[in-house]
Formats: sequence, C-alpha cells, structure tokens
Amino acid sequence: MKKTVIINRAVPGSGKTTITKCILKALEEKNISSAIHSTDEYFMENGKYVFDVKKLKDFHDQNLVEFNASLDKKVNVVICDNTNLLPWQSEPYTNLARKYDYQIIFISLDPRDLEKHVLAQQVTIEKPDAHSVSREVLKEMIFEYHLFDSLLDKNSPIDSEKHFHYYWDDEICKKISTGKLAKHFDSDFVIRILPTEYKDFQRTIGQKVLALLKDKK
Repeated sequence: MKKTVIINRAVPGSGKTTITKCILKALEEKNISSAIHSTDEYFMENGKYVFDVKKLKDFHDQNLVEFNASLDKKVNVVICDNTNLLPWQSEPYTNLARKYDYQIIFISLDPRDLEKHVLAQQVTIEKPDAHSVSREVLKEMIFEYHLFDSLLDKNSPIDSEKHFHYYWDDEICKKISTGKLAKHFDSDFVIRILPTEYKDFQRTIGQKVLALLKDKK
C-alpha cells in the first residue's frame, strides 16, 4: 500500500467534513491508520468556533507541525483538512509529503451557489460549531477557488495576469502578493466532486481512495 497524503480543497460549506468522514470510515474498516489535521480545530472553544485572525498564522504553523509528526510516524493516510484554495496554501503540506515519499491526492469540491454556502455557515442549535464565515468572504473564496482551479492540471498554463504567489503578512493579517507567479498544485491524483455528484460520492469516495492506495509496483 502506498502511503498517502490527502489534501482537501473546498470553500467552507462544500461538505468536505462529511466526505472526509466517509474516507475515514473506509480506512478504519480496512484497519488502515489515518490522521486528520485541520487548522480550524484550534479555533474551537467549548464546542463553538471562535475565529481570531491574529492567531491564524500561529495555528497554521501548529497544524503543520502536527501534520509533519504524523508523516514522521509513518501514518498510512494523512489528511490536510484546510480550504487550500490557492497553491501557496497547500504547498507546505505537499512539500512535506514529498519529503516523506507520500503520494498526494487532492479532493476538490466545486462550490455550490453562494446562498447555500452562506446558509451552511450560520450558527444554529443544531450546528453550534458552524463557522459563521461572512457572505463577502465566502464570495471571495468562491472566486479564488475558480481563479486557481486550472492549476490542478500540471499541463494548464499559468496566467501571468492573474495567477500570483502570496504570503501571509502577520502584522496586517492579510495575504500579500510576492509579485511572482503561482505554481501548480502538486498532486499525483485529483478527485473532483461536483455539487450534483455530492450524494453519490458519499457512497463511493471511500472505495475510490482505497483503489488509489494500492501500490502498483
């Protein structure tokens, strides 16, 4: 079996948590070790999501440290459950995957209509842990998802007018363009999930991932 890193790529409210649970269930049934690492978990307080942009860099750094520890322990499947909309966001994780000789699977969930994402983010009695991401932020994230989506294909051209590389400026709590061009996402396999296919993928994603874990050597 090929040791594998899974990188989730999705706008909040796309259903990646449910898809991830389906994958974990399939792995558990085969006694395949797994670990999941999400920066969002560090913002959880007493079952509620309390976001603080000033803590974002530190929490991302801590998530990366824990992700690295799972690779170092040779966990069979290690999942990065962040949004990973732009290549620079997933690059630290994929670089570590290559360092430890893990193959990389991207699971990219195409966004739904904006209003459905807004509704999914509302805190309710049934969803006290919803993230309350604003309409404006969700709209921007959907735009960025589509803007960089072509870079999942390594043969797709990088557009010098729109595909830029960024870094996070911790002082102003904002991403800043480096002026350099973005890179392609680093992957061995890409599984794309369209909104119309979402329910079907809940049943099949586990088997699809298991098939990609088989070492063909």
